[in-house]
Amino acid sequence: MTADGFDFPVAPPDGSGFCKSRGFRPHGHLGEDWVIAGGKGQAFGHPVHSIGNGLVVLARDIRADWGNVVVIRHAWIENRKIHFTDSLYGHLDRIMVREGQQVTRGQQIGTIGNNHGMYPPHLHFEMHKDLSIGVNHAGGTRDLISYWVPTDFIMEHRNLHGGGHNVPTPAAHFLLPTAENPWSFHRLFFHPKKKKIPSKSAHSRHSETYSGSTHHSKKKHKHIGSSSNSADPHSSH
Repeated sequence: MTADGFDFPVAPPDGSGFCKSRGFRPHGHLGEDWVIAGGKGQAFGHPVHSIGNGLVVLARDIRADWGNVVVIRHAWIENRKIHFTDSLYGHLDRIMVREGQQVTRGQQIGTIGNNHGMYPPHLHFEMHKDLSIGVNHAGGTRDLISYWVPTDFIMEHRNLHGGGHNVPTPAAHFLLPTAENPWSFHRLFFHPKKKKIPSKSAHSRHSETYSGSTHHSKKKHKHIGSSSNSADPHSSH
């Protein structure tokens, strides 16, 4: 169902009472961290909402540096063309939607968490132009070619014409971590001299490729690290 506009993921429509403790930075922090204004740690358990009409394409605990994650695929009509974007909601305490579910603007999809105690409570929120990214930052360009600045996108698309139409939604194909290959984004991105570029024929047996909203399959992908480092994967040093 096409979006009729977009609101903020906390305290919609305007995010009243919340603020960003960290914003988007290309090649660094690829989303926004939302917390209660002036309240350290008080965001835990507060509702998280879908920013617009869309289809849930990922809703599960993937552990690693993410924890509970929801990804929603949105369609909207602009300049007589259909456009798509993914919104990602990370480190949730609770997930309240399922994969394959249609959601509406402002619908609660979960609650703010801390990735099983790994981080201070906050909502890590991203918006992807590249629909292949999912939770795999290595899958995109880590800049404005692959990502939207979330607040800028929302403010520029508050009200849209053509909302409520049913349109075919592209299937999701995401690379996901597994118990055997849990990933560490900190290790992957902040020690580039140790990073090896995989060839198409030299992929790991342990990562999982998620395809569609209701099933997944296992394929071969390069092993890219371990979860021994608990630093926030979305930060930059």
